[in-house]
Amino acid sequence: MMINGGNRHTETPLGVLCLDTRFAKPRGHLRNPRTFDYPVVYDVLEGVDIPRLLQAPGDDLCQLLIDRARRLEADGVKVVAGSCGFMARYQREVAQAVSIPVVLSSLTLLPWVSVLIGEGGIGVLTADDHALGHPHLEGVGWHRPATRTRIKGLQHGREFSEVILRGERDAIDVEAMTAEIRQATLELVEERDLAAVVLECTDLSAFAPVVREASGLPVFDIVQAIDLAVAAQGG
Repeated sequence: MMINGGNRHTETPLGVLCLDTRFAKPRGHLRNPRTFDYPVVYDVLEGVDIPRLLQAPGDDLCQLLIDRARRLEADGVKVVAGSCGFMARYQREVAQAVSIPVVLSSLTLLPWVSVLIGEGGIGVLTADDHALGHPHLEGVGWHRPATRTRIKGLQHGREFSEVILRGERDAIDVEAMTAEIRQATLELVEERDLAAVVLECTDLSAFAPVVREASGLPVFDIVQAIDLAVAAQGG
């Protein structure tokens, strides 16, 4: 029996394009390999952090994501994912550049979730609702945001802002983070009749049970989207 080689990564279903961050990644976060039941490789985009992604998007960043996705594919991974939901603006370009599934953002779930829930609204919890805009929604093929989507950001939460958005420290106060996420969820669901919640921010996946309990709604995140893509590849 012959076992073919030629790839840097053997039997590795998932490669993740990662922002250059060092804050804690609890289990449930896609940057924690124990979140998944299959092998994962992480490709860190050195020098590209959250402020860089939010404040200075452009063609150079898109090309970097394309180049790294192509490299992961050549190295043998079966699915490419992104570590920040705001990569959604580049979803179409990166997916077109490789021949394997690409899931840069949980926002790719929006069209699918809308079919699942019928005419109900979709709530989106995001890192910053001022930063999440039309280019991100258009990038994932979501064309009805005004009538179907209610967006709530966590940028005003002290813990979330200090750790996630500004990178002022790496340790997370889990109780404080949980309280901020619960409060944002309650504010999200009280303003409009919703049928589901999508967590744009990958850092929220570890807190999905908090959102589910506070909202009483189905909650979708990046980990579920990745698992679906990997399963489709037989991973």
